[in-house]
Amino acid sequence: MMNLLVILSILAALNVNMVLSRRCFTKREASAECRFGKGTRYRGTVSVSSNGHRCLKWSKTQHSWSDSNGVGNHNYCRNPNNSRRPWCYVKTRSQVKREYCDIPKCSTVTARPTTTPPRAVDTERTCGERSERRTNKIVGGSFVPIETQPWIAAIFQNRFLCGGSLIAPGWVLTAAHCFFDGSQTRLQRLRVYLGKSDTNNTDPDREQLFSVEKLIIHQKYNPSTYDNDIALLKISNTKGQGALKTASVRTVCLPPLNTYLPVGFTCSIAGFGKEAYSSLSYSNQLKQANVRLLSSTNCKVEEHYKALLTDNMICAASPDWSIDACKGDSGGPLVCEASGRMFLFGVVSWGEGCASENKPGVYTKVTHYNNWIADNTGLSEYTKGLMYPQK
Repeated sequence: MMNLLVILSILAALNVNMVLSRRCFTKREASAECRFGKGTRYRGTVSVSSNGHRCLKWSKTQHSWSDSNGVGNHNYCRNPNNSRRPWCYVKTRSQVKREYCDIPKCSTVTARPTTTPPRAVDTERTCGERSERRTNKIVGGSFVPIETQPWIAAIFQNRFLCGGSLIAPGWVLTAAHCFFDGSQTRLQRLRVYLGKSDTNNTDPDREQLFSVEKLIIHQKYNPSTYDNDIALLKISNTKGQGALKTASVRTVCLPPLNTYLPVGFTCSIAGFGKEAYSSLSYSNQLKQANVRLLSSTNCKVEEHYKALLTDNMICAASPDWSIDACKGDSGGPLVCEASGRMFLFGVVSWGEGCASENKPGVYTKVTHYNNWIADNTGLSEYTKGLMYPQK
């Protein structure tokens, strides 16, 4: 019996030591308001996001992580999914979303001074690449992840407004008709998201948010005919920087000046627009579809098109007229592949109805505006266009 009591005492003592060790470790982590690496072991008490929003209690949100990941009946920032840094759920305008937290990295005695690596940004030599390639058949299209069209920009003005295309880390190309107030548009109300697959939800691991520093609408834009329907947005984040190159955020290539593709060439369109002309709302999810370029003659079958179509426009549709851009896709890209890169040949502009026979989608012809883009952005290398870039 004595031997049993001794063994039990030893085991109890060991158990106490183990518990104390865990408590000591947890207490040390909880008292540290800094993080190592991505902060997956961070157990501090910061409970406000980088945007100043108060974090929600993890127990009050729908999540799939166990308490061993640091979540529980508290609202402290944690990193249960090995994200870039600790984050939390917040509620803004009745919407629950994820936001990162500002938690500094812990300094260590053994750390050696290193130079800060350069930011990963796209150049004219790396534009038009996408990390995920899918063949998909917007009206009649397919829902796709942002990685299939990583240059897609979602422009908001209180709510979703238009699409756009990232042509350089600090510049988005879109349609002029998206801005009803023209050059009088209040820039402080505009926000641009890159890496967004869903306009109703935020994914901090993929998305990048920007404010608009400058809106440049083509000086000859005609709101009655949609001629010269093109505009530029200069964007920057809270640090005054442009887009960071990731799998979900990339720049699209600009084709050379006055380049023309043959009739029937297959290109793709993408956006968050209506899935049918009669739909009451836009699609929350990004959609993509393939269309073919039409000749000017085939585009002018309808009288209305004859009157409005100019040399600054191109038309595209599917052979059976079942696929088309629609309201809400405005400003988004018409991209075509060459030499393994995606080139921006068109900007979604106008059309009569959506996916109607002999009424194709009309796009601003980007190759007529290389010089205008270069003059307004200084991006001369980008606007030269690299139809056959060096590998």
